[in-house]
Amino acid sequence: MTRRPDLERVSRRDFEEVWHGRDPSAIPGIYRADYVGNGFPVVGSIGRGHYRRLAELFLRAFPDIRFRIHELDSAGRSVGVRWTFTATHAGRVFGLPPSGATLEVDGRGRHRYDDGRVAETWLEMDWAGLASGIARGYASRLRERLGGLVR
Repeated sequence: MTRRPDLERVSRRDFEEVWHGRDPSAIPGIYRADYVGNGFPVVGSIGRGHYRRLAELFLRAFPDIRFRIHELDSAGRSVGVRWTFTATHAGRVFGLPPSGATLEVDGRGRHRYDDGRVAETWLEMDWAGLASGIARGYASRLRERLGGLVR
């Protein structure tokens, strides 16, 4: 079994390499082939390939995405992370054109490890806050275009 400090380092690698380094190709070195991610909207659970596609989609839609880690804690074979991401909606996401919205979304997750790589994740993220932030971006653009006609 991998020591706790090593597991925390692997959890940080996801944020540093995949998200801040904009490198979804790092995912296989961090996540097991049989990885299961829980807590994703619509589908509920995803595999490693789906996580990579989701990362690619988010990196295109939110090219300046940055995660701020507030807390990292280990217990046995798992690591919990509480974070906030900030990003600008500057690319298409879920079929929606860029809104220009600046977003701040809170979340947390727990990574369960097996043989030094993430085997399973439980994610809690403010998906409704993400959607509302994008909608506010569209509303702001509409107000700008219509001038004083819309309040």
